[in-house]
Amino acid sequence: MAIPTPRSLPRGDETILVVEPEPETRKLAAFMLAKQGYCVLEARNSSEAVRVFDEHHGPVHLLLTAATMSRVNGLDLSLMLEVRSPGLRTLFLVDSEYERKSRRSATMRGASVVTRPFTMAILSTKVRQALDAPGKVLAAGLRA
Repeated sequence: MAIPTPRSLPRGDETILVVEPEPETRKLAAFMLAKQGYCVLEARNSSEAVRVFDEHHGPVHLLLTAATMSRVNGLDLSLMLEVRSPGLRTLFLVDSEYERKSRRSATMRGASVVTRPFTMAILSTKVRQALDAPGKVLAAGLRA
C-alpha cells in the first residue's frame, strides 16, 4: 500500500477556523490544512475565536476546535458560532480518553472528531468528510 503524499490527500479551498489552546497542536493543524489549500484562521481560545470569526470577511466553512478548553468548551463555542453562521460545520479535536468517555454520553454522540495525535492523512480526510457531509448540520456536528 502506498503512503499518501500531501498531493494525494483530500484538498480544498474553504475557510477553516482552528481553535486550540496548545500552540504546537494549533500550529501543526494550521500548517497541515494550509498545505492542502485551505484558508486557515487561528485562535487559542473561545473568546479569541469569536473575535476572529466576526472580523473575518467572508464565510467560515468549518470550525476545528478542541473539545475541552477553559471557560467555554468546544461544544458551547460551536453552538455560539452556529447562531452567527447556521451552515457552519464543526469537527472536534479530542484525546482518546475524552473520546472514549464522551461517546458514551449524549454530549458528543454522533459528533465528528479527530483524535490527537493526528497525521496529515487523518486530519485531511476528516476535514474533507466534515465539509462534504450531506444533511443539515446541527449543534456539535450532529446531522439532521
